[in-house]
Amino acid sequence: MFLSQIVSSLIICLLILLSVAFFTLFERKVIGLFHLRVGPDKVSFVGIAQPLLDAFKLLTKQPITPFKSNKIFYSTSPLLALLLGLIVWTLIPRVYLSLTLNYSFFLFFCISSFMVFRVLLSGWSSNSKYSLIGSLRSIAQSISYEVVFRTLLITLIVLSLSYRIYSFHVMSSLGFLIFFYPWVVCTLAETHRAPFDFSESESELVSGFNTEYSGANFAFIFLSEYCVLLFSCMLMVMIFFGRLIPNLLTVLSLSLSTIVLSFLFIWIRITFCRFRYDFLIIIAWKSLLPFTILLILIVFSLLCV
Repeated sequence: MFLSQIVSSLIICLLILLSVAFFTLFERKVIGLFHLRVGPDKVSFVGIAQPLLDAFKLLTKQPITPFKSNKIFYSTSPLLALLLGLIVWTLIPRVYLSLTLNYSFFLFFCISSFMVFRVLLSGWSSNSKYSLIGSLRSIAQSISYEVVFRTLLITLIVLSLSYRIYSFHVMSSLGFLIFFYPWVVCTLAETHRAPFDFSESESELVSGFNTEYSGANFAFIFLSEYCVLLFSCMLMVMIFFGRLIPNLLTVLSLSLSTIVLSFLFIWIRITFCRFRYDFLIIIAWKSLLPFTILLILIVFSLLCV
């Protein structure tokens, strides 16, 4: 029994990594379509094997460790990032969305709190000023937007009267959509997606916190970020659009809805240029947080009437 659980968990991890790999191809194809160019199309049929060859190239490159880096944390932080990106997927209900943890959102709070440490350790252990500045940017960004994100999540927990993600899928209401806009903005900031990708500002910080990483370590960091992004899209589908998913084809509908919502994140990346960093912090504390608190007050006042 224990061995079968290990095998099933490994298969699920492999499927998640394959989904992440082909999501990168989907993103590059969509960006190419918006830019009126072809995108990856040289490897196999319409470039379908491009993610596999990219992974092979990164995993077979010679690992390079900076001489003055903290070698223990430098080597373990990418593995920690990938591990956290895969662990968070255990919160998604399984067996046609019926098997879930009773206090899954408590575990989500714990895992998401550790997300910032993967960036901090990567930047600090590299012993590079570019990496350190990128990691410090990420800490300030995560703290600012986690306040809004946790406020939204606690409000939805109170409204649904449950700590289970599956309960959000069952009890989701169209009334939750008023929280959709601040949730999307916080998700963009928490997952370091454009226009809030300040921890990796290529044009400003030479790639930010992962400047000194290459090969397999860079691949692990890259995979962890996209794992969290796809999980965030699936979580948003379950919370805000759970009533729109047919009961008979739940898994298929959930997957297709996640792809559609991930297209929104790609569209935002293509449309908006990167913000100035002080604007990012101002948006969090002076615009988004008051707007979220106002929404919460309106919702609870309507419920009390």
